[in-house]
Amino acid sequence: MAYDLKDLTEVMEAETERGVPSPDLLATVRRRVRRGNRLRAAAAAFGVVLAAGTAFGVVQGQDGSGAQKREVLAPTMAGVTNDAFPKSRSVEGLKPLKEVRFSEFGPIARVTFTPTGVFTMYTARCDRDATWYDIAPQGPGSGGCGSEGYLTTTPGVPVTLETTVLPAAAAQALGDRVTKGSLERYLSAHGTMSGAWSLRVYSGPCVNECQVMRRMRTEPEQPPLSGLKQLGHATGIADGRDRPVPLKERGKALRLRVTCLDGAATAVVRIGGRAKVVDCEVGESQGVTWDQDAAYVTDAIGIAVLPAEAGAVNNTDGAALARQMRGAKPAGRWTLDVYAR
Repeated sequence: MAYDLKDLTEVMEAETERGVPSPDLLATVRRRVRRGNRLRAAAAAFGVVLAAGTAFGVVQGQDGSGAQKREVLAPTMAGVTNDAFPKSRSVEGLKPLKEVRFSEFGPIARVTFTPTGVFTMYTARCDRDATWYDIAPQGPGSGGCGSEGYLTTTPGVPVTLETTVLPAAAAQALGDRVTKGSLERYLSAHGTMSGAWSLRVYSGPCVNECQVMRRMRTEPEQPPLSGLKQLGHATGIADGRDRPVPLKERGKALRLRVTCLDGAATAVVRIGGRAKVVDCEVGESQGVTWDQDAAYVTDAIGIAVLPAEAGAVNNTDGAALARQMRGAKPAGRWTLDVYAR
């Protein structure tokens, strides 16, 4: 099969974006927390309606002074600040901080704000069905308009979000495996599109998500994947079924990453007769990475992923997982990557 310059460019961009940012930058890029189906079900008891999906990007100066400057190939745009927004009602104990309105889809928007608390939430509101993209240093993320993102922040230290919104049809054409380069090329080629949206930011103490946020603030950084040889890769729907993932070569000392999106919540990973339960939903688009040694050299990994609706996994037996899926609908997507270490 022949490869052209575009193929090479996309591969190089993808590999570059998998690299690990400097420790100083990692300290300023706040961790993401996805609001899953379990949280939505719990909140429903209190009359709170939550939207699915989370998407956000954070760029903060390494000296704490605000936005980092970086070259952007795609067009950018300025919005209009809604001065009345700070007087609106609080959400989950977080006070309204800033709303910036935009009159078109497509160009990249930069919104800088100064948090007033250690917890910050923001949400995109759109006039029609659309997808919201972040332009984060570690690579793009995406979610539906109406979704909410959570950050742990330092009061008084400015944070800049880089985002863009595309109509649903355009997002579908762009596909799921989006790199920073492919997104910016798409935006440059297609220009502005009809649509209006806004980004709303809230900050302060948190009344509903604080336990999850505190756990995310204190958990250690995940082990890196750059420089490791990939042995296996698989994707699927969270339906509770066991799937074998063959490895390109036999291995024993492994590093694995499971990524769960859009309602996929819990993975059961089987290696050499041992099962590990992974709460992959909290990792959102970054996934959950860990090291594991097989009891003996193996040439395959087993995985079953359940949606949030199925509840917590207490028994990893295949028959037990099948029983747990009764009444639960398959939902969400998962990805497993296996590396030799």
